[in-house]
Amino acid sequence: MRKIVGTALFVLAAAAAVGATLLPFSELLIRLAPGQPQTSYVTTGWSTQFGGTKDEHGPLFAVPVVLAAAAVLAGIRWRKVAYAGAAALAGVTGMLFVYLLNAISFHKEGNIAIDPALEAGFGNGIWVLIAAVVLAFGAVVVHPDD
Repeated sequence: MRKIVGTALFVLAAAAAVGATLLPFSELLIRLAPGQPQTSYVTTGWSTQFGGTKDEHGPLFAVPVVLAAAAVLAGIRWRKVAYAGAAALAGVTGMLFVYLLNAISFHKEGNIAIDPALEAGFGNGIWVLIAAVVLAFGAVVVHPDD
C-alpha cells in the first residue's frame, strides 16, 4: 500500500510542478500613462507577456523546475534520488519565490512613479509549485525502504 501511495504522490508532485510552469508565477497590472487602462505583465515558467505582446526571450524559469520534476519521478525507484529530487524541487521553488518576492516588493513600494495604482502579486503557478514541493516530501516520507 505504501508503494502505491508513494508512487501516486511522486507522480502528482511531478505533474503539479510541470503544470505550474504553464501558469502565471507573477502578475503585474500597470498604467503606462495617466488615464490609460492598466496593462497586464504576466510571467510564466516559459514566457513573459506584456498586454498582447509576448516576449520572444522568455525567462525559462521552467527548465530547472522540469529537471527537478524528472528527479522526483526517478525517486519512485530509488529512495536516495527521491530525497534529492524533493530537495531540488524545494530549492528551485524557494529561489524562484524569493526572486518574485523581491520583484513584487520593488513594484509595490512605489518604485515605478508612472502608476501609483500599480498592482503586483504572485500568480497561481507559484502556489501550485509550492504544493508540488509538499507532495514530493510527502512521497519521500511514505517511500518504502529499499
